[in-house]
Amino acid sequence: MKKIFRMVAFSGAALYLTTLWNAGFKLNFQTEVFIKTVIITAALYYLIFPFAKLVLMPLNVITLGLAGLVVYFLLFHFFLVKFSLISITSWTFPGLYFIGKTQISYMANVAVSAFSVSTIINFFEKIL
Repeated sequence: MKKIFRMVAFSGAALYLTTLWNAGFKLNFQTEVFIKTVIITAALYYLIFPFAKLVLMPLNVITLGLAGLVVYFLLFHFFLVKFSLISITSWTFPGLYFIGKTQISYMANVAVSAFSVSTIINFFEKIL
């Protein structure tokens, strides 16, 4: 029970933190919709991704992890299209002092959002 609660809490925190910094990542914070989104995200990251990693291990070894990255991107994109609980759009990153503004397309933002959510979940798993 403790592990399930941690999975849901980490997924909820990762989704919320991603909405804070990514202006193109919109999440509906109505209670029912948010809980549904968090539970589906937890299932995606804790059930489907490990299975995909196991099945794709030989291909990941050959491609040095690129195949796994593509599969994670496609699963996150499928999650967006199928359930339409999260809205991702293109946006303009205000930039850093030395780089300036950058336009981020829809597909790039899906990749950035998937990377952000998985990185935050993995960070929480490591520290807690």
